[in-house]
Amino acid sequence: MGEGLLLFYQTKLKKEYKYAFLSTFFIGMLIHLYKFANTLPNHDSVYNYYTNQNILDLGRWALSWSCGISSYWDLPWVIGILSCVFIALTTAIIVALFKLKNPILIGLIGALLTASPATTETFFFLYTADGYMIAMFLAALAVYLSRIEETRKCCIAFSCVCICVSCGIYQAYVSFALILAICYFIDILFQGKYDRQTCFKWALQQGIIYTASLAAYYAIWKLSMHFTNTVVKSYQGISDIGKISACDFIDGFIKSIKSVIIYFLQWNVFEHGFTFYSVINIIFLVVMVAGILIAFIKSNIRTRKWAIVLTSLCLMAIVPFSGIWNFASANVGYRPMMLQCLTLLFVLVAVLYERWADQITKDAVCLLLVLIIFNNALMANISYFYMNLCYERTYAEGIEMISEIHNLQDEYDIKNIAILGSRLDDVQWPTTDYETGKIAPAGKIHMLSMMLEESLLYDSIHTTLFLRTTFGLDLPESDTNQINLLLDTDDVRNMGCWPSGDSIKVIDNTLVIKYSD
Repeated sequence: MGEGLLLFYQTKLKKEYKYAFLSTFFIGMLIHLYKFANTLPNHDSVYNYYTNQNILDLGRWALSWSCGISSYWDLPWVIGILSCVFIALTTAIIVALFKLKNPILIGLIGALLTASPATTETFFFLYTADGYMIAMFLAALAVYLSRIEETRKCCIAFSCVCICVSCGIYQAYVSFALILAICYFIDILFQGKYDRQTCFKWALQQGIIYTASLAAYYAIWKLSMHFTNTVVKSYQGISDIGKISACDFIDGFIKSIKSVIIYFLQWNVFEHGFTFYSVINIIFLVVMVAGILIAFIKSNIRTRKWAIVLTSLCLMAIVPFSGIWNFASANVGYRPMMLQCLTLLFVLVAVLYERWADQITKDAVCLLLVLIIFNNALMANISYFYMNLCYERTYAEGIEMISEIHNLQDEYDIKNIAILGSRLDDVQWPTTDYETGKIAPAGKIHMLSMMLEESLLYDSIHTTLFLRTTFGLDLPESDTNQINLLLDTDDVRNMGCWPSGDSIKVIDNTLVIKYSD
């Protein structure tokens, strides 16, 4: 049993695919081991210790299926391994698409994908990470199945299916497929192996594939909502898809430009200053322009005006395609995890220098990419360090709360719990200077700091869920009317705010915890 699989691995599978998979998998595990081997929840994790991820109302009708592979529990080690497997498969697909042989280049591509800020932020929400990595793999597979030399109709049809399902898992990975197709097409145009008719035919075919795929995605979503009596949510502009004016279209282009700038520069460097992340990315952007110019000069593309036009159109399409959902809804907000597609620009640069630059230049670009990978890996681990501190502080506060609650339960017949106010602003990591006496301000470290908190106990829903899940507190929440009545009482007005000693009281059989006035 299994001899056939072993023989296939040994004799049929190309060594560059093996290297792509293994190097990516182990680099990914090494970079993110801190997250995979610990319980490091964030503000959304308290909703997702166990959940089937059936969020049809957000348009992700395939997310439940993809996340079900690892069960519906938030299992860091299992989900982490599966996520790295699918990132590794994605790298293998990219290696096959660009027909790469150089093991150093292959390793760099895998490391770029695993260390990117988009991957790190996705791992903040680890309970869905394996599903999202499947979506990325399907997006890459779709491009490979529709590559320029592929003429089989079954492959083209399956490419449509892959894009449709990828979008059904997480809509943002449509951009990953689009940008990968653009990078692949730019490489093809510079190499000059195909004539004008073939290239234009392929570009038209891609337009048909993506139009059909997105139409199928939308039809499946609407039919699924109809038969399950589901109402679409307004989150991230999902409910407004298709309701966009000409002004919104222009605004979408501006928003796409801003999201790309923020991804590479972290923030407005002229207002907030430069970080190491922004400096090396500015250097990378200069290197990218230089790489395109080198390929332009050394290839024969200068003799083919039509190829220059197509290449220029591809380069101009990168920004709008990276934020394509800005053009479907005016209320979409892009975060780093939605911009995994921009990591492919690093891949494109690596491929162009590998094909067209001299050895010294290649080595210099290789060192730059290694530096970028190392800095991104540091960013990931700094993030996990902050998440670990957050969990420890949350757990410590939870123990303090539950101890006081148990003491009160011995004295009173408590029927429900009411948590009043919010202290969200108080639990954000400080963004002032180091003289505050607190740990180094997260806001001055890297672009992902906006997703980090000092404590998860900052409002009613997060506190009750954490106390219930972690400590087994079984008290129903007070309804809105009860809370409004409590807010009008002198007892509540005279209470201090957590963590003061008089911030927890029992009022009319209700356990009251006051966070703010």
